[in-house]
Amino acid sequence: AVPSLGGKVLMPLTEGGLQYLMAGARCNVGIKTGRYFYEVKVIETLNPSEGLQRSNRTPMPRQLLKLGFSTLDAPLLLGETDESVSFDSEGFFYCGKQRVPMSQRLCKDQVIAVLLNLDQSSPNKNTVSLFREGVRITPPQALPAGLSGKTLYPHVCFKNITVQANFGPPMVPLPFKCHMVGQAPASDAEHGVAPASDGKYEVIFPIAVPDEGTFDWLDDFLQKNPRYVELSDRAMGEWAERSGVARNKTHSWKHCNDKPDLQTGLPLLDDFGARKILGVVAPTQPRNYVVMEIKSNLLKDERQQFIRRFKRPGFKLVAQVVMGEPPAEFKAAVHQILLEEKQKKADEEWQQRKAQRETERILRAREKEMEEVRRRAEEEALQRAQAEANAQAEAVRAQLIAQGGTELAATEPAVPSVEIIDGTQPVPPGEVKHEKDVPMTEASQEKKVEEVEEPRPVVTLTDEEKAVCFKQKATSDLTSWTLGGNFARFCLPDADEGFDEIRYGWSPAEQCKEHLHKWILKNKILCRMEDILPSDWFHSKAAEWQKVLADWHSKQGEFAAKQAYETEEQKEEKKEIVDVMAVEDICNTVAAEPLFAKFTFEDWALLSLRLELHLLVHSFRRDANDEERVGIHENHLPFYYNKYYKKTFNVKHYGVETNLALLSYIKDTVQVNPETSVLQ
Repeated sequence: AVPSLGGKVLMPLTEGGLQYLMAGARCNVGIKTGRYFYEVKVIETLNPSEGLQRSNRTPMPRQLLKLGFSTLDAPLLLGETDESVSFDSEGFFYCGKQRVPMSQRLCKDQVIAVLLNLDQSSPNKNTVSLFREGVRITPPQALPAGLSGKTLYPHVCFKNITVQANFGPPMVPLPFKCHMVGQAPASDAEHGVAPASDGKYEVIFPIAVPDEGTFDWLDDFLQKNPRYVELSDRAMGEWAERSGVARNKTHSWKHCNDKPDLQTGLPLLDDFGARKILGVVAPTQPRNYVVMEIKSNLLKDERQQFIRRFKRPGFKLVAQVVMGEPPAEFKAAVHQILLEEKQKKADEEWQQRKAQRETERILRAREKEMEEVRRRAEEEALQRAQAEANAQAEAVRAQLIAQGGTELAATEPAVPSVEIIDGTQPVPPGEVKHEKDVPMTEASQEKKVEEVEEPRPVVTLTDEEKAVCFKQKATSDLTSWTLGGNFARFCLPDADEGFDEIRYGWSPAEQCKEHLHKWILKNKILCRMEDILPSDWFHSKAAEWQKVLADWHSKQGEFAAKQAYETEEQKEEKKEIVDVMAVEDICNTVAAEPLFAKFTFEDWALLSLRLELHLLVHSFRRDANDEERVGIHENHLPFYYNKYYKKTFNVKHYGVETNLALLSYIKDTVQVNPETSVLQ
């Protein structure tokens, strides 16, 4: 937002994608007691063009107004924390992070008043109300308990509208007597934070080694100094999210912490046009800034561009060097984060084990139930079979009585046999098998041991984890090509660059210089030279080798053709070469036989690999032209091989899985330094 007319009118910036972002403004006078209000009037609504590449992901509504009260440390966008209360033009009331419908929509040219009642003698104490053209349109809304007793400042947020703010006298009086914020006496009001005694605002340029606590330091600094505004691409992405712009959470190949890929689907935002406009507008607004540019703050020429931009009478330029050994407080915070992450991981594994044991317990219980059901079914089947057998015997006896009289009746009929085959003795005819209660011996008795529930694990940091000073993030601060192309020029600021003050936060100046120098030396081994180009010397040597190789292939073919006409006796007369290194002419050894006469495809492949890597190692040293670049790191061998020979380096073509395994085949030509992993 850009204030005009003495701060009475707030105009939005709508170029370069800023039309999608909410602007915020907070009054520098707050109310701590009494009953006061201020007025807002929308005097213009804007519909900025989205260019030719219009997107369907434009956040709605296009025009929005929020007005209310907040504490001095609350964010500039209302409705994000419990430190503010507000109403919006869509008819919603925001109490902290809660959003509830409360009134009708607010329109252009209407005078809207927000009343804050902190009068403890009033029946509506500790409430906030909304009025339109002097008429109440919402009942008094209670302030959250967290705002009780705090000084509250008038606060407005808007998008694509021009707002007139009035703090007195009223444009439209309320139906009862009430003073405006601008009329509050010193006993009821409180001024916000005043600038420094010299009247200058600080512009801090953090200078830190990439991936060594850069943004962790910034987050800690902003938490302790909430009145500083972060100027960075990261802050731009967060601002877009807080303004209701949806972002794709899947990071692209060009994403890094210093220059994140917004992926909003809005072309005007994704190309960081808004960031460029803010870089021009920010120096015109007097406030404290933190210019967080990892790469630019480490390069002298790019630092000069920022210095020229903020070199104004109202700013104090400070270079904040954050390098070396961090303080104990910072390391303790890092260790606490590592401990929490480790504890969270252990808890997840513990919960998984607990769920698995519960699943196994349920399965065992089901198996027991099924076994019990089967046992009962077998018993019932046995009883039914016995009953049928008895009934059959009775029927036979009755039939005998009817046929043969009493003598036949006295004869015992044969009872059908019922046997249960279960690995035990068969059931005698006419009997029912009953299980006997046999006392179980101590050895065979099943001991029912109650499972002891595993307690929640409590983790601690190992000595190796305690030695960690910086938490490694999933995303690096700089992309590999940005780091590789610029880190050799990284330097600390000098007194003659134009900074008003150079602060060393963690270590003294000499230690910071030594730390940066060691870091550069390490990265000259670990980082690739993205811009390296093969020299003419390399091309001439490679062309010369191709000619020699073609000649050798030709000589091998000629010798093979000649050998086809030799007799077996002539072949047996040839002597074997005893010492290969003693051969003076490899194309003419014994009986004009080339040393490579019996080479197969694999032999030629390893020979070519030997010379190619030999030539690559020496060419790199010549082309890098830097004594501190001791050679090619083993991990970067495929990159430089492709850079020089314009073909893919695939170790699987040689039947191995790693670079080291392949280099072990040609260790007589190229070796890997065990300390630095550099090819020699």
